[in-house]
Order: sequence, then C-alpha cells, then structure tokens
Amino acid sequence: MSAIVRLAQIRGLMFDIEEEAGLTEISGLEREVLLACFLKGFSRPSVFRALKSLVNQNLLSHGKGLRGSYRLI
Repeated sequence: MSAIVRLAQIRGLMFDIEEEAGLTEISGLEREVLLACFLKGFSRPSVFRALKSLVNQNLLSHGKGLRGSYRLI
C-alpha cells in the first residue's frame, strides 16, 4: 500500500471523527486551532479570533492560572 493511500485512509478516518464530534460545523481555522497546540501560517489576530469563537461556542474554556491557556470542554 502506498503512502498516499495510507494518508487518504487516515484523513478519511479523521473526517469521520470530526463529523461525529460536530467539528464539521465550525470553520477550518477553528478546527485547526482546536486540534493543534501550535499553528504556523495564520496571523496572530486570526488565531485569537478563532479562539474567542471556540470559547463562545463552548468548545474551549479559558484555562485557570496561566494567561493564554485554554482547555477542551
């Protein structure tokens, strides 16, 4: 099995999981912020807008103690 086929299978599984978790209803950037701890390629203001949106949708909450920390709800 080629690496491309394996990658397509993994992406298909990830899409199924995202769909079951309701993550297909949020924007791509919000999903990436939710799934990743470190982002490259997005501006800082865009990341903070996505974080705020995820908090407003009750998918994330502000972490206690540390400024800028978030946790999954």
